[in-house]
Amino acid sequence: MTEGTLRPGLYLVATPLGHLGDLSQRARETLSRASFIAGESTQVVLRWLEILGKEEALVRRPGVLSYRESSREADGRKILQKLSEGESVALISDAGTPGVSDPGWQLVNEARLAGFEVWAIPGPCAAVAALSISGFPSRRFSFEGFLPGSGRQRREALARLQKTTSPCLLYESPHKFMETIEQLAALCPTRELVVCREMTKKFEESWRGPIVEAVTAWAQKTIKGEFTLVLGPLEEDESEDSEVPDETLALVRDLGLPTKSATQILKHFFPKASKKDIYRRLT
Repeated sequence: MTEGTLRPGLYLVATPLGHLGDLSQRARETLSRASFIAGESTQVVLRWLEILGKEEALVRRPGVLSYRESSREADGRKILQKLSEGESVALISDAGTPGVSDPGWQLVNEARLAGFEVWAIPGPCAAVAALSISGFPSRRFSFEGFLPGSGRQRREALARLQKTTSPCLLYESPHKFMETIEQLAALCPTRELVVCREMTKKFEESWRGPIVEAVTAWAQKTIKGEFTLVLGPLEEDESEDSEVPDETLALVRDLGLPTKSATQILKHFFPKASKKDIYRRLT
């Protein structure tokens, strides 16, 4: 390895969500010294090369490789070939941390299985940034990324979100944003939601409130840019950790008790279950 070059291997480089000042010095050096930079968009890679060419003393101009979801297998083979030749490849996404919702994890897995070194060059991540300003407890959280566009998979994902007891993060595009919050409002209207739009960019904004209020508030806005949503934790009395099993509901229903009395009995044996939900399921 000559001075100024990187050790052979795959480097996952986090790039700014919008504000160029968020690119770390280590990320600059890695992108400047890599043999190749691979990304979803060659235009984005070329833009970074232009920026780095103005700001850094490039030892040599890195080569450009593609790594797109639509051609992931073919692109991955080319990158693995470069790694086998002793080259260094810096993988970026269009913005943020590669492999987090964006393409990347399959390539990392293949590189590791092939015995190549893999390094993280950490930096911006929209999900973590949004969680940090949400005000929700963050010891445990889940990440859904982009929801499926439609059909059974989308319904299942929404049902899964409804049952998550800890904060849950997801990304949404402007053309699906209102549909998503309307569907969430139908499932859990009083649950808290944080909406972050255009993070770190000129028109950045964030909003917090019950999901049902989000529908009204955002219906009055012009929906532009990328969105990161943080669904707040369930209140303890809303948690379905101890949801009443269907078989138990059926047994109590068959006793012929008044719904209110049956609800009180089941609430006694399942104190963490929602009383409102028990009553609804009994009727």
